[in-house]
Amino acid sequence: MTKHKLHRIKDTKGTWTYKVHTSSKDDSAERTSAATLENEPEETDITTLTAVKGTNKGKLKRNPVWKTILISGGSAVLVGTLIGFLIFRMFLQVDTPTSAENPSQTTPAVTPAEKEEASPDVIAVTLASLETYILQAGVFSDQENADPLIASLKNLNIPSVFFDRDGEFYLMAGVASSEDAAQALAASLSDNQAELYVKAWGTQTKDIEMTEAEREWITAFQAFFEEQLQQTESNQPIPEEEIAALVDKAPAETVAIDELLSSITEMQGEPSFYQLLTWMKIYDEL
Repeated sequence: MTKHKLHRIKDTKGTWTYKVHTSSKDDSAERTSAATLENEPEETDITTLTAVKGTNKGKLKRNPVWKTILISGGSAVLVGTLIGFLIFRMFLQVDTPTSAENPSQTTPAVTPAEKEEASPDVIAVTLASLETYILQAGVFSDQENADPLIASLKNLNIPSVFFDRDGEFYLMAGVASSEDAAQALAASLSDNQAELYVKAWGTQTKDIEMTEAEREWITAFQAFFEEQLQQTESNQPIPEEEIAALVDKAPAETVAIDELLSSITEMQGEPSFYQLLTWMKIYDEL
């Protein structure tokens, strides 16, 4: 029986090549050679073997470890970033005013009364009474009932002004600094063609709200009124330069004294008894 054995010839890049030898009884020389080869280690009964590269084995073993490390590291970075962002937002909300956090909030509308109360310049002022003597033409329960008398006084070049007091309308025709001066004014105005009664009169004392600058101007107006009442002849207008000096003292922005300021400016050139009477009425209605 013939036996075959594999003998490795060479190893090239992981591939082994073997040569097969045969033995027989008739060939003694070959048997001798075979006997010699039998002393060598027997090889695996595979003609060609291809070695597995070590790098692939390493990759198969290491891939799960690196994957775990990468996932753990990425998770840690993500959690740290999220915590940092939450802490930053917390400090930002503490330092930022409410209006800045929510710019979409609508500011409630402020009523004129609330705006006036919030203004630090608005103060309560007590208006002192302007005391004088006045020429009264009549007293009426209804203002329209005085229309015929107003027309009659107008024909005599006597201007008149209504004062509303306690539900009645007082029709006044002039002012004077004293009772005697008022009597002389009544005689000169009517020439005994109209009944004008002299009586003491004063504006009502009351509290109003105005700015500090307006209060200072009102104080100047009170002094101006008393001075002009004493010095100016009743039938002569108050000098324009003195009126301009008073107007120049008024603040740039006014509310409470607007009507009075406008009247002082517009009535330049009118007789002083009519100027002072009109300003007295507006002052009484502030």
